[in-house]
Amino acid sequence: MTFFSIIQWVVWKDLISELRSRETLSSMLFFALIVILVFSFSFSMDQDAAQQLIAGIIWVSFAFTGIIGLGKSFTAELQNDAIEYLQMSPAPKGAIYLGKMLGNLLFMLVVEVMLFPLFVLFFNLDIVEEIGILLLIFFLATVGLSAVGTLFSALTVQVRAREVMLPVLLLPLAVPVMIAAVEATRGALNAQPFAIYSQWIELLTVFDIIFTVASFWLFELILDS
Repeated sequence: MTFFSIIQWVVWKDLISELRSRETLSSMLFFALIVILVFSFSFSMDQDAAQQLIAGIIWVSFAFTGIIGLGKSFTAELQNDAIEYLQMSPAPKGAIYLGKMLGNLLFMLVVEVMLFPLFVLFFNLDIVEEIGILLLIFFLATVGLSAVGTLFSALTVQVRAREVMLPVLLLPLAVPVMIAAVEATRGALNAQPFAIYSQWIELLTVFDIIFTVASFWLFELILDS
């Protein structure tokens, strides 16, 4: 089996498992809907404040929704000691990491695409001219969260308090992604010239490359430990 076919099979396995259980997507959507409703009612009387804070609200919602999904990334492998089979498998561990990362990325992007129209509706956002650059920002930031989150999900999957340990480990490292995503999203939503916030998009791109490569090489050490 080739390197890329292993990636394909891992992604396919996660998709089939999710289609059967619908556990991850439903919990992510439910949490995100609560966040949107709470912020929407909180700022319903002050639209100016909402316009200034909407980028941060979007990424708080996306990040914590993503953490819920990342926390469930390896829980299926805990059943029937499947994670030990992954450890003993002759398949390249990097291919398993990329498959899990792409699966997480897909789940997070699906949820973000479903939630963003609700932000537009509840907060009366005008995004018609900026939709392309917003989708690029969402993609780059979600790649970064997925790259780091998949690694830490594997690290904490066998820890008893993994629901607590994952955000404790992930959030400090994800701070550059969150800051860059919020600043770039704010610039796009306020229709600022691209040159003003382009450095934040460049930061997201550099973060994605560095931490995807680093996580690719570290995953084998974590899985075998």
